[in-house]
Formats: sequence, C-alpha cells, structure tokens
Amino acid sequence: MSIWIAHTRQLSWLLRATWPPLLLAGGCLAVLAVSPPVWIAALACAGLALLTCDALARHRQYRDLRLVVRAAQGLSGGALIEFRRARTSWCTRRAALAAAGAEGFGRDARRLVEKWGYRPWHVFPDRAFTRHSPFLRRGFWRSVVGLR
Repeated sequence: MSIWIAHTRQLSWLLRATWPPLLLAGGCLAVLAVSPPVWIAALACAGLALLTCDALARHRQYRDLRLVVRAAQGLSGGALIEFRRARTSWCTRRAALAAAGAEGFGRDARRLVEKWGYRPWHVFPDRAFTRHSPFLRRGFWRSVVGLR
C-alpha cells in the first residue's frame, strides 16, 4: 500500500512539472478535433510534436534538478545555480518548482521565484517581445526539444 502511495505522490509531482506543455499540447489536439483547414491542422500537428518534446525535456529537467536539490539538501550551492538557470520561462520554472517541492523545499523555491519578480501570470519567456527574443535563439529551441 505504501508503494502505491509513494508512486502516486511521485506521479503528482511529475504532472506538476510537465503540465504547461501538456496543457498546450491538449490545445493542439482540440484544434485538430474540430477538423480545421489543412494548413491549420499542419500547424497544430507541428505544435503537438514540439510540445511533446518540451514535456519530455521538462521531465528530464525535473528529474535532474530533483537529484541536484537532494544532493545539496536544499537550494544552495550548485542546486541554486541550476534552479536559477530554470527561471527564464514558464515551463522551466514549473519544472524547477516541482523538483524543489518534491524534495521538501517548495516554500523556499516559491519565495525565491517571487523575489526574482516572477508571478503566476508570467507565461512568456524573459525578453520574448524584444530584439533579443529567446524565440530567435538556437539555445532556446534546443532546450525545448530536449537537446543539451
């Protein structure tokens, strides 16, 4: 019985880490369900593929960050550096917050994210609508697809 509870708790934290791209992928599926024109269906399929890759990348980020936080026994040292790297986009912040929460440091993580000025409605990546947009950077898309 306790194994089932532990597994359910683990799955809960995993869903907390990956729900943003999964929700957006669900939106792509909803678009496909209404029989859109071919060009919209093609865009929705491309979005679905990209968001599936992003969900897998957030799962990997969650798992890796959770190990780092566990090894550091909190958000300090190397764990803080890795946590700080995950702050620039909504999906990566959600995965980082879930990893810290799963290790018992959720309050500290939320406090730190709020101190940096991020709120729940900060969905777009930092500098998304500027000349230095991450959407124009290869590194951003490599992280979305899950390449390191």
